[in-house]
Amino acid sequence: MGALVDWISQPQTACGLLLVAMPGVGDVGKLAVDAVNAELDAEPVARIIHPALPPLAKLDEDGLLQPPHILLSRVEIDGKEVFTLTGDAQPMTPEGQHEMAIAVLDLFEGGEVLVLAGMSALADRKDIFSITSSSSYRIELESKGVDVRRDEPKAGVIGMAALITALGPVKNVKTSCTIATTVGNSADPVAAQLLLETIRKWWSLPLPVPIDATERLAQKIREMHPGKAEDLISELTESPDSIYM
Repeated sequence: MGALVDWISQPQTACGLLLVAMPGVGDVGKLAVDAVNAELDAEPVARIIHPALPPLAKLDEDGLLQPPHILLSRVEIDGKEVFTLTGDAQPMTPEGQHEMAIAVLDLFEGGEVLVLAGMSALADRKDIFSITSSSSYRIELESKGVDVRRDEPKAGVIGMAALITALGPVKNVKTSCTIATTVGNSADPVAAQLLLETIRKWWSLPLPVPIDATERLAQKIREMHPGKAEDLISELTESPDSIYM
């Protein structure tokens, strides 16, 4: 059984623009896409269901049990329709990830898909770059000022981010993966914020950048260390590198 697309509404997705992020290193891409969805009041479009997703069904806002799924949503940015795709998990098997990636690319044939992801790195490295799987699309991106790398990630890319990006040309979709470095030990809103700002610049796409990374970090510290939170927050905000720790 392949992926099942359960339409909530059925807009025209072919030739559209899609932002994709799955849980991963530092949840960098997912934090970014979640922020866009929240800020722009994203409209759910479809649930993409696959049997290889973790078998955890959750209650929705109306108290109804939903099947495991990845959610396709729609937002409007300066009058332009943009789609987003994210979820709490991705399929747990290579076959499931492949089938899910193909299903997504089939929906956006002739369009453009931007995958957002994180990559583990040392704390003093704060870098953002893109990779792609088409030489002609790489030339197009570089002409817009996108930093497209040819020599990293040296270990390659894994999961849905890898397959959606690599299989794009097979399905006549322009695909890229834009990667922000992160320590990756926990959710990294700083890297997510930088990632959104970079996508805004490179694709001239006026995405909202609502993530207040410092305040989110401060709130997390208050919850973890209620007795000495203010001292820890002061130390972290005085050191620009320590926010990655």
